[in-house]
Amino acid sequence: MNFKVDQKQMLRDLKGLLSIASTNGDAGAIDEMTPLGKNINDAIDYMLAVGKRFGFETQNLDGCCGIIDMGEGEEMVGVLVHIDTVPVGEGWSVDPFDGTVIDGKVYGRGTNDDKGPAMVALYAMKALKDSGVPVNKRIRLIIGGDEESGTWRCMDRYKETEIIPDYAFSPDASYPVIFAEKGILKIQIHNKTDVTGEDMTLKAGKQINIVPDFAEAEVQGRRFTAKGRPAHAMEPQNGVNALLKLGCELKEAGIVHPFLDLLDKANVEGFNIAISDEISGELTINPAIGRVDAQGSRLECDIRYPVTADVDDIVGRIRQSVDPVGYEVDTMQMVPPLYVKKDSPLVQTLLGVYRDITGDRTEPIAIGGGTYARAFDNAVAFGVLFPDEPDMCHQVDEYWSVEDMMINLQIIAGALAALGVSKRGL
Repeated sequence: MNFKVDQKQMLRDLKGLLSIASTNGDAGAIDEMTPLGKNINDAIDYMLAVGKRFGFETQNLDGCCGIIDMGEGEEMVGVLVHIDTVPVGEGWSVDPFDGTVIDGKVYGRGTNDDKGPAMVALYAMKALKDSGVPVNKRIRLIIGGDEESGTWRCMDRYKETEIIPDYAFSPDASYPVIFAEKGILKIQIHNKTDVTGEDMTLKAGKQINIVPDFAEAEVQGRRFTAKGRPAHAMEPQNGVNALLKLGCELKEAGIVHPFLDLLDKANVEGFNIAISDEISGELTINPAIGRVDAQGSRLECDIRYPVTADVDDIVGRIRQSVDPVGYEVDTMQMVPPLYVKKDSPLVQTLLGVYRDITGDRTEPIAIGGGTYARAFDNAVAFGVLFPDEPDMCHQVDEYWSVEDMMINLQIIAGALAALGVSKRGL
């Protein structure tokens, strides 16, 4: 069926949400009631106010997370969204907090990730309510405030007191359905013995999940630099790693240092971790942050590993590889993989809705990224980016087209209808 909404009002509500600078880690005053920052709490409250206007039940969980409920029933369908954003950055051609519309596209930080999808999901709930489709389950929009940090304090707070959905999806990735997400392993490799070699300082990388685009070193008064191209750690092959590039240039210049030997090994072959499976593909590694200074030398790497791989085996292989050059390995973070079988009722139900509305027969996919779907069992990422569409998440001049918003609204409302009126346990 065709679900109806007031498009103009939805865009006005989205514009208001975009105007709140809910930047993760820089969202205003922090206190007991706003532990993630005042602006994040304000953005949660803004969404709750829209939900109340629609007649839904709402709750703010201590400034960390918001809940908007519709319907009743023993089972719960969850929709996982977030209203925190990455920093704006520089070079915007429009005000990133204004929701400017140009040529049918809404511009602003969070339009695509994830304020736009959050508002569309809320309006999809209203459209379902207004349609009169008899829902026999509770539908809950779970609004997180700490997704971009990777620590997900919002989900921790939710789980302290709230019901875990029986099945859920997160419109914070791409279509058709993401049934598997690789495990995420972040490690630091540091020297365990006194550094020997030429007197050298080196610096590269700022974020472990981004391919470094600049690296610099100084050796005996000589300065060396290298430029690369950034890319997300889930697809490091799409970038050019400036740190590895600089390491090669220093060796070619005759510089001798254990850290350069380490950089030589910092790949899947050198670390003996060329692992893959049929479900989610190959292991990837992003040597992201490099430092050499008076305190020693260290390298931080972001690894995305196949869903069937053993993380202890991976770390063990790396330890064996770096030990001969005088380094040891510490695990900084480990996020287990997500895997819901392609033929599961949840995946097949969502896939059926997507195909009915779009006609696209693309099969479910596996990715190296991590979504909110990992927060719960029996949850997957579903939308909002269509196949072969440019990904504007975290980009300068982030935008989302109104046309895509409206198609997504139909898909999300259709998914909620299919899940909300299905038999128990799908």
